[in-house]
Amino acid sequence: MSIMPWSRLIDFDAVMELHREAISRFGGDQTPTAKDGCIERSLGAAWNAELYAGSEDALPGLCFAACLLFYLAKNHCFVDGNKRIAWMASMHVLLGLDLTIDVSDDDGEAFCLSILDGTVEHATDVVTWMADKLAAIEED
Repeated sequence: MSIMPWSRLIDFDAVMELHREAISRFGGDQTPTAKDGCIERSLGAAWNAELYAGSEDALPGLCFAACLLFYLAKNHCFVDGNKRIAWMASMHVLLGLDLTIDVSDDDGEAFCLSILDGTVEHATDVVTWMADKLAAIEED
């Protein structure tokens, strides 16, 4: 497989590992496979958004992280754990940028559900939501 431009932030193997971790920690169907091409399509769509929908004023990587949350949740790549992997993958990208978002677990879950129920209609809506809650990682 060729190296994709988003690989420095997250790649297919990292998404699969995060999914295994999420199921191990929080339970669920342990089917270890994803729908063919689904993760790759989600990563690619998020990267395209970073390149073409991101604002020149935006923090590099923020649009990718936000859109990855949207596409992994919406595309339902796995039998179980789709909201969890979407959240974990997005947070993985942000952590790699020394960022996080300041929300409670309940608010994060509610937001993921709003993506699935169609209340959040567009991936770029996640960028706005996330940007409002963005926080730098505090060093110890």
